[in-house]
Amino acid sequence: MSFLCCCSGMGMGAGLVVYLSSIRGLAPIRGIFSLQRAALVQRQRERLGVGFRLFSTQAASNAGTPQPPPPPEKTHFGGLKDEDRIFTNLYGLHEPFLKGAMKRGGWYRTKDLVLKGSDWIVNEVKKSGLQGRGGAGFLSALKFMPKTTDGRPSYLVVNADESEPGTCKDREIMRHDPHKLLEGCLIAGVGMRASAAYIYIRGGYVNE
Repeated sequence: MSFLCCCSGMGMGAGLVVYLSSIRGLAPIRGIFSLQRAALVQRQRERLGVGFRLFSTQAASNAGTPQPPPPPEKTHFGGLKDEDRIFTNLYGLHEPFLKGAMKRGGWYRTKDLVLKGSDWIVNEVKKSGLQGRGGAGFLSALKFMPKTTDGRPSYLVVNADESEPGTCKDREIMRHDPHKLLEGCLIAGVGMRASAAYIYIRGGYVNE
């Protein structure tokens, strides 16, 4: 007897089993295929059982192992402590207005600093070594020093435009910690004998 079986992949094996099952006298072959299928199913069951036992053993060992405690919160940054922060509400977690600023230490004895006068303020800034954060690292005391004048008034101008590429700092200060800026303007203005202070912002600052 001749036959033609044209199939591929899993279909080839299925077609072959159907054909062999239709031939008389080949019951032993059908039995062989049945045994093979049973052995394959048993092998898969054993493999899944080993994997499940391994997973259960790992889970039990992890559950019994004491976990290390979380690392302590970092409160020291070089020579500075967390309480040395200048801006204490940059993330807007507290009240930005006068009452909230005073709770965080704002305007504390500011009047005493102002009454010490211009020369004392400038000398304190000199001794501190305070520098600008720009590329030149310009000494702040040189900006604080009163300029020779012809009688016209001096002004303090604060550039809060954030015009430098990638800069995002001034807006957060004015939005969440504005009294820190105002307090600094007062002290700096007295130090340089300014008659008024102006804070320059861009037109895109809607809330500020």
